[in-house]
Amino acid sequence: MPESTSDDPFRLVVESAPNGIIVADRSGRIVMVNQSAEKMFGYDRSEFLELSIEDLVPENIRGKHAGHRETFHKSPEPRQMGAGRDLRAKRKDGSEFPVEIGLTPLQSGNDTKILSSIVDITERKQNEEQLRQYAAELEAGNLELRRQSDLLRNVHDAVILVNGDGIVCEWNAGATRVFEMDTAEAIGKSLQEICPHPHQHPFFDRFVPALEKQASIEAVIACDLRSGTKLFLRTHVSKMDTSEGVGYVICASDITELKRLEHEILNVSENEQRRIGQDLHDDLCSQLSGIACITKMLEDSLKPDRKTEAELIARVTEMLADAVQKARQIAKGLVPAALETHGFSGALQELAAHFREVFGVNCVAEIKTENALDGIEQNAAVQLFRIAQEACTNSAKHSDADLIKISAGVEDGWVTLCVSDDGKGMPEDFSSTGMGLLTMRRRAEIIGAEFEIDAFPGEGATVRCRLFVPDS
Repeated sequence: MPESTSDDPFRLVVESAPNGIIVADRSGRIVMVNQSAEKMFGYDRSEFLELSIEDLVPENIRGKHAGHRETFHKSPEPRQMGAGRDLRAKRKDGSEFPVEIGLTPLQSGNDTKILSSIVDITERKQNEEQLRQYAAELEAGNLELRRQSDLLRNVHDAVILVNGDGIVCEWNAGATRVFEMDTAEAIGKSLQEICPHPHQHPFFDRFVPALEKQASIEAVIACDLRSGTKLFLRTHVSKMDTSEGVGYVICASDITELKRLEHEILNVSENEQRRIGQDLHDDLCSQLSGIACITKMLEDSLKPDRKTEAELIARVTEMLADAVQKARQIAKGLVPAALETHGFSGALQELAAHFREVFGVNCVAEIKTENALDGIEQNAAVQLFRIAQEACTNSAKHSDADLIKISAGVEDGWVTLCVSDDGKGMPEDFSSTGMGLLTMRRRAEIIGAEFEIDAFPGEGATVRCRLFVPDS
């Protein structure tokens, strides 16, 4: 993937990204960067193209990085930012800094390159350290009011203190910037007034119940401001005891621009998958079918006098027929054409039939309110379909299930998609950071949907995704 022209849509998306974007090939050689990466690392573009990705890694871990890169190429799947890793990068001047890195494989034929989306999180780490100190002093009961006010004013992200009823008690300058509301107006308002939701607010629906079982919770939520602006916020909520009772500290980072970039990259990836799938179906399958016809004719001509050779040619014909069938199945998975021809409900029915045919597992689809489902906006339908596809693949490959059930419907504005199986389930302490699970969770976040997994040993597993669509 050489540096593209200025009118290339992919180049325009990469160049406009606020994050540093670096694309490298399998050997680690850098083949594309954007202006943000140049500013972040101190190299100009021509210098970058002479480097490998290992040149941007601190020397003490550089030796291991090549092995990690090769392992990722063997099973390339998107890795979202902040996926359980503390990472550091190295600038041209030798200084090191903390980063979050999201990885997206870019497939073009047999060639796979890796797009790295890099964020310098130096300021965030400093803020987190300040917040940790703040929490420790609160717990010890030694925090002075002046220090509390100074800290809240200086933290760049939104930091909000609310009481048990979700009423704002403290509000910093970061919150004013994010929510477009000054301190005097925000104090005393409820979270529902500040960040309206058309249904139950996630603070009460998800965060408060979770904090009864754990010290803190982190999640991405969508938020519609009173101005009509839609925000995506990465929120960290912790419970604390105050002199007036139970309270909650909310730290929120505005990641709307990051979500827009993820959406653009996902669209580019989806279009590339469609192109490859169509090429497989229209070109490769046609050529293989043509070769199979020729070998069949050769087999018939050899039968009378050269039986042994005819039997060998017959085996080649059978292998070609199998290859055509497999190529068509791959193309069908890459291009969810049923979404356009039969709508979301029809696509789920076809997905169930595909898994019955390919994996030999009893896969059924139970669809309710088909008309409402087929009216879902196209991008949301594509992401929900991909979640169902990934969940079915996990069940078919890993659960030893006899039955996989896909269910979908709309009720009170909520679109609910469930994929369940009767397989071996998962251990109680299973990690939700596997690449397949992370990919599904990331797709749900992009469209502002809720995502959860219920799984226990020997009791099967259920993947559930809920999306609020008021017009459904």
